[in-house]
Amino acid sequence: MAREIELKIRLDDPDTFRQHLQVQARLEGPYHKIDTYFRGAEGSFRLREASGILVVCRKEKTLVGGIEVNREIEFGVDDLEAFQAFAGTLGYKQWYRKEKRGEAWRWGEILVEVGTVSDLGWFAEFEIVLDDADAPGAVKNAQRALLEALDSLGISHDRLESKTYSQLLGHRGR
Repeated sequence: MAREIELKIRLDDPDTFRQHLQVQARLEGPYHKIDTYFRGAEGSFRLREASGILVVCRKEKTLVGGIEVNREIEFGVDDLEAFQAFAGTLGYKQWYRKEKRGEAWRWGEILVEVGTVSDLGWFAEFEIVLDDADAPGAVKNAQRALLEALDSLGISHDRLESKTYSQLLGHRGR
């Protein structure tokens, strides 16, 4: 299992943001992610398709001060139809879909994704992924590093988006 430490901000001017980001970070390339969410009696999970690869992810989300700290269980899927049938037999039904398209940047240990999210507009996501075996203070250090990245770009902490994309898209539930 991994822990994902993440924050996001809404971008009013993505071009200016990218100009500031390129001073600090290195462009890794484009991304296109299609996320299908499933919901059942025991909660929800995501099936992501990106670059022809399918990955299932279940997150235990917590949100503190606009920064998500998520425990994630992820695994690959090689047969989409079989997986969907399997999920259905467990009582999970397709809930909603979300599409993300943009550019990924690397800034030391931070992955920054700049792109559009479904009908919501432009966002920048900053994330650090930790292993569960990392030192006890690693989460706080990661949170601090993400906030320092915002500071370095001159972005006020009040720009943090505290709602999840599912909430912003109007989907409630687990």
